[in-house]
Amino acid sequence: MADLTNKVVVVTGASDGIGRKTALFLAKCDAAIVLVARRKEALEIVLNNLAGGPKKHLSVVADISNDTDVKRLVEEVIKKYGKVDVLINNAAISYVGRVKDMDIKKAEDVININLLGTIRVTHGILPHMIEQKSGHIINVSSILGKGPAPYRSLYCASKYGMEGFMESLRLEVAKYNINVSIIRPPSVQTNFSKKIEVDSKVKHHALTNFKVIAVAKAISGLIKRPRREVNMGIMAGGFIFLTKHFPSLFDRIVREK
Repeated sequence: MADLTNKVVVVTGASDGIGRKTALFLAKCDAAIVLVARRKEALEIVLNNLAGGPKKHLSVVADISNDTDVKRLVEEVIKKYGKVDVLINNAAISYVGRVKDMDIKKAEDVININLLGTIRVTHGILPHMIEQKSGHIINVSSILGKGPAPYRSLYCASKYGMEGFMESLRLEVAKYNINVSIIRPPSVQTNFSKKIEVDSKVKHHALTNFKVIAVAKAISGLIKRPRREVNMGIMAGGFIFLTKHFPSLFDRIVREK
């Protein structure tokens, strides 16, 4: 377990799933955690369960699709801690459905949270990392950030976009000693899949069900030893390998019959 004493870690989407488990795990590593999510009661439960409790850690109720909320988030973090060492961009929503039946409002919601929300939070915190000449931005992507899947066009678009943004950002901030990492788990055993809105009477098939603690430990490992990217599990590696080297075969396997 990494020793993260004196590290300030901001976790978006911290009320449940990967965000919650990662916050709990990193608090045990002695990091100071900033929990960010939209649900106040759920955040308070997580806050009270963190090692060190509310005196050490901070919870901020914020919608990352809202500019005012993000500005307030950054202000509260800097006021309490004066710095941010690690930003974990984890907040995301999804939608399953055929493009021909798509509700454009749903498309706006997915892009505004998964892509623009990530950009907003990163943009808000980045100046402080640049000023301190250190930092680490860890982005929870997906195998669908590197390869397509039927019925997941919106989620793929948001993750492809996020990865492109972060790959470009890495080239701009390396000179400030800021690391940018992308982690790609397959489907994880959380409530996320249960909450996905499904349209067009299509079924949501996950490649595998990874344990959420494995993702939390992988993120902790990234903080201790920064890497450009981590593809989690054999299935994730195989998925990405096929999309890159045998795209026609991949299409025949996964396309709608």
